[in-house]
Amino acid sequence: MLFDILDRIDFDLQRAIFDNYVLKDGLYVKICKNIEYFIFKNDKKEDKKQLLFKDLNGNIRNDEYEWFVKRDYLSGYLNSNKAIDPPKKKIHSNNYLALFVKATEFIPENKQHFVEKLFDNLKTFDSFSKSQEKEVLKQYKNYIYNEERQENVERKKELFLKYFDEIVRVIKEKEIKNYVKIFFDEPVEKYKKESEIYYALKIYNKIETVREIEGKIYGLSDFNMGLNQKKPYLEHKTRGFPLPFMVEKDKIFEIKKLFDYLKNLKEPLKYEPAATAPGIYLHKHNENDHAVIDDFDILVFVEDSLSEKFEYKNYIGLTSDGRAVENREITTYEGLYKLIDEIFNNSLLENNFYGDVYSKLPNDFQNLIYLTRDLAKNILKRDIDSLFGYLRFGLDFILHYIRQNSLFKAAEAVNLILSIKAYKGENVDIKGTLEKIEEKVKNLEGLNSDEWHILSGQVIKYLLDKSKKSEKKADMIEPFLRAGKTKKLKQEIEMLYFKYKHEIPLNFTKLNNAIALIMAKEENEKVDKEKLLIGLLSIMFLEKKTRKRC
Repeated sequence: MLFDILDRIDFDLQRAIFDNYVLKDGLYVKICKNIEYFIFKNDKKEDKKQLLFKDLNGNIRNDEYEWFVKRDYLSGYLNSNKAIDPPKKKIHSNNYLALFVKATEFIPENKQHFVEKLFDNLKTFDSFSKSQEKEVLKQYKNYIYNEERQENVERKKELFLKYFDEIVRVIKEKEIKNYVKIFFDEPVEKYKKESEIYYALKIYNKIETVREIEGKIYGLSDFNMGLNQKKPYLEHKTRGFPLPFMVEKDKIFEIKKLFDYLKNLKEPLKYEPAATAPGIYLHKHNENDHAVIDDFDILVFVEDSLSEKFEYKNYIGLTSDGRAVENREITTYEGLYKLIDEIFNNSLLENNFYGDVYSKLPNDFQNLIYLTRDLAKNILKRDIDSLFGYLRFGLDFILHYIRQNSLFKAAEAVNLILSIKAYKGENVDIKGTLEKIEEKVKNLEGLNSDEWHILSGQVIKYLLDKSKKSEKKADMIEPFLRAGKTKKLKQEIEMLYFKYKHEIPLNFTKLNNAIALIMAKEENEKVDKEKLLIGLLSIMFLEKKTRKRC
């Protein structure tokens, strides 16, 4: 999977990481023959390109920002369990050219700890004494013990000790509460080489998984992988070599870059298929500041645009603030996904796409998300047939919003169901159907089943509007939704009619005819709740029209 993604990336991955990398708030120190201080604070409301990097006098020094970004990215540890100074884990950097530490820890009492763990330890790496660690370090032996490097480590230690007290003073004066990050002025290439040794030791799931095979180091990837003593699920129990797979050292470095890139990715990663390779789709989330891949698929056909535009139409005459809700045209799969999320899922799907659905949502809504989110994923993967899968659950979404007392959202869901049916090729003409029903009511003509249910919904809506309650709640509809058969529904409508008949004009022929047609139904069939709700939520024709006075 990971190499399929890497094979499809056709841009400079390292450059893309730097372009999206944002430093953490804190004091940044640059040590050469002299010392410079900078303060960075990330206002998350601002765009990265507008972030300000200032010296202690308040002067903007954005020209220095990229210098720190490159070295900061290369120098961070993988996580606290892989710090270079266990068990204290005060140091958050990975090489002797940089020291990352919480400001509260940069105190005289910790000075000797920093010297021993950052400089003395990484000068020779003698503390890494496991057999697998020695195998890894053997490949870097000539570099580590190079005389020039040994002398450079000592020079950096002397400079660190020279400026230590001054840095403590600046931290206090500027009231730094977050990070202190100290960098020595060396080329990026040297930072890269030093961090490579750390990564070679720490980048794998466990050092015990590391093996030297034909002069190359291999180990079990720690990216998107859970395998330890408490989670041994991926181990192969029936063969002599239990690890599920192994990755060569240079390849694992590329995988790390991929996950660093994915961490800052906002939208699902998608690549078009080419003549030589298929397309891919990837969705991820971030956990503990690391990317975790939730879903991956190989796609043969990937186009942004729908082969035929999707029209979301206001079939039932829904109004908002006195004006009819406008129709919408959707031309892309992403747009279709967002429309479904907005109307069916109340824009809550993105945060519940994978894993457990938010437990404080209503239980029926949680279940609907579990049942339908794979359909949404497949739409993003360009599977248009998954759109029609929502027709099985449309009524459930409508009922959910009715029971949440949100008739507007329920009506939006009705419009979306009808729009999906029209896109599928079904004949959808609610306005024409209502006009046809109105004509049959006028002439007392017989109704088919669909017309009967829609008319029943119209009558229920009209009668409920006669209620004098100051706050009309959707639970008034519940008795009609509970009716399983049309005979029971007729009884509920009859009771509602007698409840409000004193509010109805005696000569209201249209309503009287409608009631007569409803009561005339002889077949006792299963109630078609979808058609009933279309009638109940549609614009009403059952209004007594009054003559205009001259």
